[in-house]
Amino acid sequence: MSTQLLIHIMILCLFITLCSTWLIFATIYALAKYTDFGKARRQENKKKDKIQNSQDDLPIQEVGLDSFSTPTIETSFGEERIGAVYKHERKS
Repeated sequence: MSTQLLIHIMILCLFITLCSTWLIFATIYALAKYTDFGKARRQENKKKDKIQNSQDDLPIQEVGLDSFSTPTIETSFGEERIGAVYKHERKS
């Protein structure tokens, strides 16, 4: 009779453990998804993701990055270009 009682106690403990674990996980999930705590955490994660995986607005074009080449000069004013892009003339 004691083995049957022990089996019933073990099954009851297992059932209580599984139910309480499920309840804890469901509570944490609901708090993280539907409360301000979860919203603040998602916004913080989005900011960190933007910082770590940022891309430039203007990607580097295939330009020779030779430091000894003649520079190009562009005249512009604000968002509009005044003059054309031309090469710097060499002085003799």
